[in-house]
Amino acid sequence: MERKIVSLQISRLKHLTSQKELIYPLHTQQPDMNTTPLDELQWKSPEWIQTFGLRTDNVLEYFSQSPFFDRSSNNQVLKMQSQFNEQFQIQLQQNPHFLQQELKKMKGVEFIVAYTQEPNFWVIRKQSRKSPNETDALNDYYIIGANVYMAPILNDVISSRLLSTTLALRKAMNTLHQMPKFSPTEGHYYHQDTDPYLGDKSKPGTIINTPNIGTTVSNTNLNTPSDKEVADRNTNSSTLISLLNML
Repeated sequence: MERKIVSLQISRLKHLTSQKELIYPLHTQQPDMNTTPLDELQWKSPEWIQTFGLRTDNVLEYFSQSPFFDRSSNNQVLKMQSQFNEQFQIQLQQNPHFLQQELKKMKGVEFIVAYTQEPNFWVIRKQSRKSPNETDALNDYYIIGANVYMAPILNDVISSRLLSTTLALRKAMNTLHQMPKFSPTEGHYYHQDTDPYLGDKSKPGTIINTPNIGTTVSNTNLNTPSDKEVADRNTNSSTLISLLNML
């Protein structure tokens, strides 16, 4: 009988140990903050949500488990104070605005719920409070379902878009640089060997001719000069060569 009780206790202990490993794996597997930028991280804890659920009244507590949370913020200070004050804990649970009222009495970094769209979207704002009515926004974080992301900085977004635009313009300029052609019979024209979108080399190239009057865009077959035009151009060329020999 004693062996049976001991074996039941051991199996119960193993069960609790496995439960703990499932609940806290993210605390031991956090990414290296020195090598990975925060705006490139995605964090979630399905085990925490399965245990406590995810609502507007506890979304800040869920966010505090992530690597985006600042352990020196006023939220953490109030959380530590509430551990030894039962009345404070009751106020936090019963009054959803109690935390925000307490944060207004303090100065420094804090986290608030800036936007809510239940059941699966919240925006958390990190801000620096200077007075009860004056704050400076520092960063925004958004929670979609169980995933927590950091909103990218506007400067990084603009820089990325400008870089993409610059690369596209450079590619276009390189293509245009290869297109100008010249021949005695055609004059100056732009020739493209392939379709810029389809890349089909089997299609005839496009010739953009630049005559003295106007500019025409036509197909290669339609831009072929007539025999009379070629003869006139050859005659003019022969006349010019003869004049040059007489000098």
